[in-house]
Amino acid sequence: SGPARRALDLEDYLDIARRHSAWIMGPAFAGLVIAVVAAFVWPDTYISSATIRVVPPQVPENLVPPNVVNPMSDRINAMYQTISSRGNLTNIVNMYNLYPRDRQRKPMEDVVEQMRRSIRIGNVMPIGDAPQGKSQLAAFQISFAYDNRILAQKVTADLVSRFMTENTRERTTQSVLTTQFLK
Repeated sequence: SGPARRALDLEDYLDIARRHSAWIMGPAFAGLVIAVVAAFVWPDTYISSATIRVVPPQVPENLVPPNVVNPMSDRINAMYQTISSRGNLTNIVNMYNLYPRDRQRKPMEDVVEQMRRSIRIGNVMPIGDAPQGKSQLAAFQISFAYDNRILAQKVTADLVSRFMTENTRERTTQSVLTTQFLK
């Protein structure tokens, strides 16, 4: 049945590694070179973020019940849908001259979709427990990623401003409609 083989020990494994070191080190070195080149060629991306704090009503609900009761996460989602509409994002792209190369090569709808993917509505931070086990939102984060840090900051500030304006407009409209209905 042939000669019996002995079990390989540590010296045998080291000898095998020495004999085949070129096959081990070659791909490892090539991978390192490719990673370094890719890191230098890949464009920088800056992420600017802002946190919006949600201040609950200052008057206790047992004295003056609020006439608009919507969960904050629903309001944030509704505002984001309005702000991330094609018209608003097209306005921002044109105002700050974003994605100049892409606007020359692609239709505006693709550029707007690219911008929409660069906007993130971050983790909302809950505080305490509200009735029915639902927690109230204390803050949420808006971020925008772009290859120019100054423009990323300006666009993030613009998005925050639009969120604040939209929130004020929405709350005023809902409050007026609810008050008219109650009258």
